[in-house]
This record gives sequence, C-alpha cells and structure tokens, in this order.
Amino acid sequence: MREQDPTGNNKPLIVFAGRSNVGKSSTIRVLTGKKVRVGKRPGSTRWEQMIDLDPVTIVDIPGFGFMSGQSKTTIEETKNHIIESLESWSSRILLSVFIVDISLFRVLFERWSSRGEIPVDVEFYSFLCEISPRVIVLANKVDKVKKRHIDDELDFLKFQLREAVSDREPTIILSAALKKQGMRELKDLIDEILDEEGLDRPQWAFT
Repeated sequence: MREQDPTGNNKPLIVFAGRSNVGKSSTIRVLTGKKVRVGKRPGSTRWEQMIDLDPVTIVDIPGFGFMSGQSKTTIEETKNHIIESLESWSSRILLSVFIVDISLFRVLFERWSSRGEIPVDVEFYSFLCEISPRVIVLANKVDKVKKRHIDDELDFLKFQLREAVSDREPTIILSAALKKQGMRELKDLIDEILDEEGLDRPQWAFT
C-alpha cells in the first residue's frame, strides 16, 4: 500500500532537493507561482513541504548540510528524516530535481575531499540516483560565475557526477532561478517526462 502524504493524495512525486541556500524555494516559486515557506536562516526549515499540482505533488525537501544555529545532533536527525522519507516514497517518485550552487560546487567539493570525506552534494546525488528513476541536476546561480569560467565549472560538475554514478549520464540544466534563466528548459523537460508517463501537465506559473 502506498504511503499517504499531508496533502491527502497518493499522486506521483516530483522531489526538489539540495543543500541549504541553493535556490530550491526560488525555483519552485518560479515554476508553480506558489510561495514556499522559508526559514529565517539557511537550513532552519527541517520538514518537507508538499505542493499539490493536480496530476503530481511537488515535494520541497529541507536543505541538508550546514544548518545555521543547529547542533550536530539536530543536523543528523534532519538528514536521517530526509533519507527515511525519500526511501518510504520511492515507489511514488517520478523524478528528482537536484539543485546545486554551481558557483560553490568546486570549492565545497575540494574542501570535503581534502578532509577525506565524500562531498555532501555528490553523496546525495548518488542516493537520489538509487531511489529515483530520473534525476535532473539544476546547476543554479550560474549568474554568479564569470562567463569565461562557466564551461570549466560545468565540466567539473559533470565529471564528478559521472565518477559518482558511472552508469547514468547526468542531465544538467544551467540556471539562475531568481532571473528565471533555465526555468523554461526545466519546465519543458518535466513536461516531456510527464507526457512519457501518460500524465497530465500541471498548470505552471508560465507557459
């Protein structure tokens, strides 16, 4: 039996996930026109939010990684809750939109790697690929990268994601959500997937 969610439906899920402060809420707001509750500090939102879009339900997963003012215990509890929730919904997940801050990806990757740890973005991408039949990577905040460096940062991101999940070619869209850059490409790709599954398209905030 499929799990019920707080919206009271059992529809296919589109999961939006990413570290704190990468632009998840901005992306969802641009796509749906619906305002997503945002904590006052990065990482302060600890529970998922469900947005009913008629044919599907969008799930806004709490930002993981750094959580301002939170203890290590709280951070670990939140991470475990995210993982357990996603695993419990795995039969309903249609696709995941994994958002990374491309302006910081390399810096954070190298910082974690220098400590001998798996970078959290890479770890979570690998996890999503295990439970989600499709993963779209939204490389957000591209407007914060100097134009001459964009190709290099994109190639670095692609390489690391390929290394992490060798049997799946990453699908990456460059975006600047606050400027609506890349949002139409993301919407069109989601619509293509819905068409393939025989599902109706939601009423997006723009056409």
